[in-house]
Amino acid sequence: MTTAVKINTYLLILFMVSLVNGLDAQAGWPFCSKEEKEAKWAERAARPVGSRQKYKFGELWPPYPRPTGPPRRFWNKYHSATYWPYPYNCEDKAYVRDVMERQIHNGWTDQTTLYAYHFEQDGNKLTEAGLLHLRWILEHAPESRRTIFVQTANKSIASQERLANVQYAASQMVGDQRVPSAMLRLSPTYGRPAREEDLKYRAYVGSILPPRIQYTAGGGTAANGGN
Repeated sequence: MTTAVKINTYLLILFMVSLVNGLDAQAGWPFCSKEEKEAKWAERAARPVGSRQKYKFGELWPPYPRPTGPPRRFWNKYHSATYWPYPYNCEDKAYVRDVMERQIHNGWTDQTTLYAYHFEQDGNKLTEAGLLHLRWILEHAPESRRTIFVQTANKSIASQERLANVQYAASQMVGDQRVPSAMLRLSPTYGRPAREEDLKYRAYVGSILPPRIQYTAGGGTAANGGN
């Protein structure tokens, strides 16, 4: 073996040793446990993708927001490039599903709420419209959404009277054993009473002017040509 080959061999060994030491220095190799080492690798894998923002010559490169932490290892970059957009699209899908589920929940909560206009003004008994809406909740709302919400009144005693009247009316409709849970709900009033809407519609129809079509009665004349 020539001297040049020996030198190259030694340099290669030194390079490999330095590479191994560089890869495992932060992981504590070989003086840490397997669990600690796995935690180090997990921390590296969780670093954000993309290039890092650096500060040089009094400026930030690039000027737009970028991660500023330690760069990712090349195998982490290869993993992201190979399996992109996983697992990031899974988090996006979960976020969208969560937003949609909240919207659905809020919609069903609104539909299963008995508002102030469902009760009599001089008392806290349900009106005819309130009884019809309560029956709709008991018959058509899905079982997982069949919770009766009652809008709170200005006074606590009135709110409790509303809740008691709703529970009593529900028990008269379906029986005591099948009455779903009912609870008070502090919320603004959405919509208007049906009587108010009916009066507005009747007033609108009464204000419509009768149709007027310009029409003039009279006979027509036939034009003879060729004479």
